Amino acid sequence: MKFSVQEWREAMKKKTGLHGIVLMLALSVWAALGTSGCETQRRALGQDHIIAVVADSMLYTMLTPALGAAIERELRTPWPEKIFEITYMPPEQLRSAAVRQNVVMLGTLDGEDKTSEQVRSMLSESMKQRVQNGEAYLFRKDSPWARGQMLLVLAAPTAGDLFDRIEQNADYIFSILREHSLKRTKEVMFSRYEQKDIEDMLLQKYGWTLRVQHDYVVYQEIPEAGFVHLRRTAPERWLFVHWEETDDPSLVTDREWMIKKRNEIGRLFYEDDVVVDTLYTFYEDEIAGRWALVFQGLWENNKRIAGGPLKIFAFYDEETRRAYMIDIAVFAPGKRKEVFMRQLEVMARTFRTAQDLKKTPLSEAD
Repeated sequence: MKFSVQEWREAMKKKTGLHGIVLMLALSVWAALGTSGCETQRRALGQDHIIAVVADSMLYTMLTPALGAAIERELRTPWPEKIFEITYMPPEQLRSAAVRQNVVMLGTLDGEDKTSEQVRSMLSESMKQRVQNGEAYLFRKDSPWARGQMLLVLAAPTAGDLFDRIEQNADYIFSILREHSLKRTKEVMFSRYEQKDIEDMLLQKYGWTLRVQHDYVVYQEIPEAGFVHLRRTAPERWLFVHWEETDDPSLVTDREWMIKKRNEIGRLFYEDDVVVDTLYTFYEDEIAGRWALVFQGLWENNKRIAGGPLKIFAFYDEETRRAYMIDIAVFAPGKRKEVFMRQLEVMARTFRTAQDLKKTPLSEAD
């Protein structure tokens, strides 16, 4: 295999370097709002893909290219949808921003603007020294003003330094926002109803399971082909798990195999769905503590004149000697598709084998 998950994690740490350190805000953030913090916290409001950015207007204008590249990334559906969208809010609107789900504050150590002053007031002397030395730039606090909220504070000695920090660590900044979004989505998805009967059935019959949101049905089961298909309508979305017995872990690193196998499954079980051979990317991730190769792209069906976003996770389980593919896809004409793909990804990431569940219960699966 190209990487063990430990090697992959180490590679990611080296990629982010010192600037990949996230320090938690130690000081009270209530002073920034001019309050004592004795108010009762309410749940954060607004759409969860909106990022409220609070900063001086001149600083924001200068940083806009770097911020946009880091945060406003797109999902091809096939039309591009922004995964996150930035909403600028000037310093005098901080109280309004404080009820939003995602808040980013930008400030510099040498800035004389109001937001820079507020940022400095949130940082301890040791934190400010680390910023000055170039050892840190990103600070986080969960639920600072509202429940379920995440506040990120980005700071640097000067505006030019802050631009460089954001540009150099764009992937890392995006990953923090994305991980928080997935976590919050999971909490909402499974807060009321979860289909534990389906979860138990999958575990008993196939030796693996995952958390199943309400309204999904087991649409197809073909054990001899190593194929289970979960489906939900209104809008149409699905998740399938495919597995093969093999002693060759490198199979899941083969990009051509992944696309060929997905097209084969599409031909057999999806009325000739195929992978669009343009506008796709591969990247590395992990599933249930296992290194995974991820395909992000599009599916299409020329017979039905249909298509949409597609994501595939391929990984190997050494204990069962199985190569797995978890495939998620959506068909939702006229609707924002990112939210449905995100919900499917939450389900996919809860995948666990019977051996995994001896260590951690399914309810705690990430």
